Amino acid sequence: MSRQGALAFRSVTDGFDAGSAPGARAELTGSELWDRTQRAGQQVTAAYERMIAAPSERARIAVAPEFLRRVRQLLTLRLVAVAGDRRRAFPPTVPPSGSDGVAALWAEVFWAARARSPDDDSGVLEATDASIRGLLALQPSNLTDPSTVQAWWERLALVEETFGGLEMEAQVTVEGLQAAVEYEQQTRRETY
Repeated sequence: MSRQGALAFRSVTDGFDAGSAPGARAELTGSELWDRTQRAGQQVTAAYERMIAAPSERARIAVAPEFLRRVRQLLTLRLVAVAGDRRRAFPPTVPPSGSDGVAALWAEVFWAARARSPDDDSGVLEATDASIRGLLALQPSNLTDPSTVQAWWERLALVEETFGGLEMEAQVTVEGLQAAVEYEQQTRRETY
């Protein structure tokens, strides 16, 4: 994602994600964020199931706004968690997001991950970027066909997979740092 792309991404998504999870980063503990994220995931799944079960295009369009709202809320909560984990694990390479919006948080995570692996040519971050942009740009009228709904559901699952990988990398790093500190403390105690 280019810096210009990040700015365009922000302008496209700010209207959608502003306030999706008000004060999520500042107010929630780790377990509260986990609980809220799990609940949001269940709500997205329920909204998806209603969309797939809808008997007509008109019925799908009627339930699509809830589905889209739930997707945006889930993305926001997941990115609050991913960004927080990565801030704890790695030295800052980009300034922290000044907002809890999807665009700002994703830009922070994207650029920080890119800075850690500048030679990564797997395309995973770019594919995730395209999926997030697409999910945020969706309108109810884009979701009239069940196969389209299913395709976007699959793209959301791939986004979640990427988030999980980014979190795992951060968790492993934090655990390694903690183990090193504990080892150093133990060594000091044994020498005194």
